[in-house]
Amino acid sequence: MIGQPCEIHLLASGQSNQTLRLRTDTEDYVLKRWRYEQVFAVDRELEVSIQKELAQQALAPEVLAYDAKQGWFLQPYYQAPSLQQVTLSPLIKATVLAETLSKIHNTRVDIPAWSMSERVEHYLQQLRSVNSAVAAQMSQKLVPMQPLLEDWLSYPVLCHNDLSMNHILMADPIRVIDWEYAGIGHPLFDIASAIIVNELSDQASVRLITEYEKIAHYQIDRQRLAQWCEFVEWLNKVWQHLFRHLS
Repeated sequence: MIGQPCEIHLLASGQSNQTLRLRTDTEDYVLKRWRYEQVFAVDRELEVSIQKELAQQALAPEVLAYDAKQGWFLQPYYQAPSLQQVTLSPLIKATVLAETLSKIHNTRVDIPAWSMSERVEHYLQQLRSVNSAVAAQMSQKLVPMQPLLEDWLSYPVLCHNDLSMNHILMADPIRVIDWEYAGIGHPLFDIASAIIVNELSDQASVRLITEYEKIAHYQIDRQRLAQWCEFVEWLNKVWQHLFRHLS
């Protein structure tokens, strides 16, 4: 049982969560208010399952409580800046991204895999219901990228799939937050997503790739990674169209 809240602050409000800092006389929490699960195909039970396993390995915050029906999730608040907030050079930050991605990809969790093809089709169906013309345009642009989706589970690892620097807390050890899009998938999608969401420069992208290869002992196909980056940009546009109709 938590104490009476004495301070509540809005930390972030994104596509699938509203995040609040909740302070009592003795404790400090993060309260996430879930939303739009159906639109963005977020499996909250899977999210909680992943975070519980990763908390045991000191990679994510502990799950203190949650209620899937009421749509909320409680975890400790960490007095630590994010990777975005710390004063480090862009190349050092790219190195930290590489280290974090490698650690996630080498972490074993017992969870079911989901299909990127099915998830993409779900997004397009949602988009058709609000803007059929845009959905048709996006479907056409997806056609040459279909082989990537078929390759989704060819090298299955745990992926965060939204590794913004804001999601990496520089605690000791580092904790990663916001696992709602996580799952078993292709590491190149996760790397591509990190490059795109953090708007890495060419130099920082090269640092991320080379450091990841050294740490993970995985040779990255640059041409294939560029294709995944193109797909991530396509997917982000679909999300933006959907979120615009929800706002």
